[in-house]
Amino acid sequence: MNFTEEHVLLNVDAQNQTELFVILADYAKELGIVEDTEKVRTAFTEREQQFSTGLQAGFAIPHAKSTYVLAPTVIYVRLKQPISWETFDDSLVVNVFALLVPMEDAGTLHLEMLSRLATALMEDSFIETIQQTDDKTLLAKQISKEMIGEKIV
Repeated sequence: MNFTEEHVLLNVDAQNQTELFVILADYAKELGIVEDTEKVRTAFTEREQQFSTGLQAGFAIPHAKSTYVLAPTVIYVRLKQPISWETFDDSLVVNVFALLVPMEDAGTLHLEMLSRLATALMEDSFIETIQQTDDKTLLAKQISKEMIGEKIV
C-alpha cells in the first residue's frame, strides 16, 4: 500500500459523520480507489452502526470493506472543527484515519492495517506529529512509515 500526500486531507469541513463519509467516498472516487461512492458510504455507515470506530484523544479509524473498493487504502483527514463521535473518552473527533479495503482483503490485510494504526496511536510522538503538523509531506512520511512497519529515525 502506497501512502502519499494525496492521502492527506487537512481542514476538511464536515459537520458530522455522514458528511465526512460522503467526503471520503467522493474523494476516494476521485483517486480511483472506489467504483461506487454510495456503496462505500453505506459500508462506512454500516460498520459504524455495528460498533463505533472512535478511539480517544480526538481520533477515529472508520473503515469500509466493500467489493466497490478497488485497492486497500488509508486516507488521513484532519477536520476543520471537531465532530461528535462515540469514543472511549467521550472526546470529539478531529483526526480520522479512514481505511478502505476490498472484500478480498477484508481479513488479514484489513486487520494488519488497523493494528499498525492502533499501535502508532499509542506513541506520543506519532500523536503529536499528527495533531500539530500542517506539512503534508511530513504527515505522509510519518503515516507511511507506520503503515509499512518502519520507524522514522
